[in-house]
Amino acid sequence: MQLTNIVTMERMTFSDAPCSIARSLDVLGDWWNPLILRECLYGVHRFKDMQHWLGIGRNIITRRLSLLVEQGLLDKRQYQEKPDRYEYHLTEKGYDAALVLVAVMTFGEKWYFERGQEPIQLYDRDTGISVSPVIVDADTGKPIDIRRLYAGPGPSFPEDIEIGKEWFS
Repeated sequence: MQLTNIVTMERMTFSDAPCSIARSLDVLGDWWNPLILRECLYGVHRFKDMQHWLGIGRNIITRRLSLLVEQGLLDKRQYQEKPDRYEYHLTEKGYDAALVLVAVMTFGEKWYFERGQEPIQLYDRDTGISVSPVIVDADTGKPIDIRRLYAGPGPSFPEDIEIGKEWFS
């Protein structure tokens, strides 16, 4: 069988979108990127080890690591010369992105594993006590109930877009 008409899909970019979710997904939307960040969060920093744990091709991990460094989520640190070898560590931006992964982890534990059967748990580094992350309001400290939220225009919402209040309720 001969393939004569191969369609290549070009990845769409959201880097200029007027939406925090879209811009974030420009980096986090590729499934390998969050998994690479996860490995760094778990303490895996070397290319060879990440490649092993992820079962990912050298060309794919190379491109993803370059993007994550370029975007400021990872810091590339040389640990060996001749041949040059590097470790990858989360930056402050990377740790903020890791909070998204913790939210995904919490979702996965609730919906894809029976209680008490979670394969990975998070522990406080100082106390060693297991933690159960929740998203809280920064002003009140209370857990956020997503059902009570609605989206509305922020300070940089494009002025040329007219939207009625009902669109955000």
